[in-house]
Amino acid sequence: MERKANTTKSTTPSGIREGLWSPIFILILTCTLSTFLVGQGINAGTSVYLERIGGSVGLAGIGALCFSVAAGVARIISGPVIDTRGRRIVIMAGAIVMFVGCIGPLAANDGASFVLWRILQGAGFSAATTATATAAADVLPFSRMGEGIGYYGLGQAVSMSIGPALAIFLVSTDPAQNFYFGCAACSLLAFVLSLLIRYENNPYKLPATSEYRVRQEQNRTANKETKTSNAAKKQELHGWHRVLDSVFEPKALPGTVPILFMCGAFSFNIFYMGLLGNSLNVGNPGIFYTASAVVMIIVRLTSGRFMDKVAPIHIMEVAVVAGLVCFAMLLACTIGAFGHITELIFYISGLPFGLCMGLAVPVNQTVAVRFSPADRWGAANALFMLGVDIGNGALSVAWGFLSETLGFTATICAVILCLITAYISARIVYPK
Repeated sequence: MERKANTTKSTTPSGIREGLWSPIFILILTCTLSTFLVGQGINAGTSVYLERIGGSVGLAGIGALCFSVAAGVARIISGPVIDTRGRRIVIMAGAIVMFVGCIGPLAANDGASFVLWRILQGAGFSAATTATATAAADVLPFSRMGEGIGYYGLGQAVSMSIGPALAIFLVSTDPAQNFYFGCAACSLLAFVLSLLIRYENNPYKLPATSEYRVRQEQNRTANKETKTSNAAKKQELHGWHRVLDSVFEPKALPGTVPILFMCGAFSFNIFYMGLLGNSLNVGNPGIFYTASAVVMIIVRLTSGRFMDKVAPIHIMEVAVVAGLVCFAMLLACTIGAFGHITELIFYISGLPFGLCMGLAVPVNQTVAVRFSPADRWGAANALFMLGVDIGNGALSVAWGFLSETLGFTATICAVILCLITAYISARIVYPK
């Protein structure tokens, strides 16, 4: 049943604060960490790997597009499957596909094979992360959804501190294929953890305030009127209208549109930061990711103080300003404004980027989920993450070719325009 969107209380009728942490939530966070280690590592390390074996930046961009297109298609498919067949089965399937995509390059990695492996990596990653995001929302109390999703993002934050740096390190070892061994191992770990996510079999083992358990109890005690009206509504839909209704949740659009443009900016840092660091003669570009992740972790750990209490547009304002500060610093680095301290400024720019990403992703995901019906959270998360994939994929190719033709200075200017567009779109589409 759909909850009211303006629910803000975080206490039970008896005055006890609704619990957030539970063993199943911690398990989901751990599985998320393993999955994002693969996603962050494979995306940050692939361009450096290609450079080492003689590939081009343009090919890295094409690979990023393949990853994102496959991820987008997997979102469309996995969303309704999550809502109808369950979260656990999609996490398991995604982890297996991701594992094949990571282990495959060890057998064959020519041009055509490279595209195939990138497709499998993207499809598996997107299916698994869509399902874990939905599972996390299930086991959280509705009134602390924003705070909980902020903690859910810890998996992404921690993986960002470890994944890219570890991937770049593994690429630099001999042989460079150790990079794929590491990603395959993390995929396998995600699969093993998914076997333990079994709350759908017995929701009454969840904490009493968990959204999934509350929904099951309401379904048992409520009358059939709501289900009957929903069934009648579905019978009125035919053909493509019914397909689209099962895949996309329109109420998730206010969180999806801004994140699409934000991820257009994030994609530069995700896919090309290693190459930018190399062009600036930075000793260890992976430190940028570590600095970003430290701030992201701090933001996520303190999100309970503001995520469910401050208007989303104000959180978005801080995120965009932080992003602008990061890219202004990087822009100055590319034109040589900092001279001999360029390397230090490059590392420091990771701090505002961590604040930007640490705020922008959870606040937009909360907007997308909170204003959607609870029984449509799979479709809502799928639409939100499809926006992430489109933003990452569509512009990652543009950043690759812009960097090759006009250089990093022009590319960063275009990235700044993406951030500004994201804020304008949030102003337009966010619920009042």
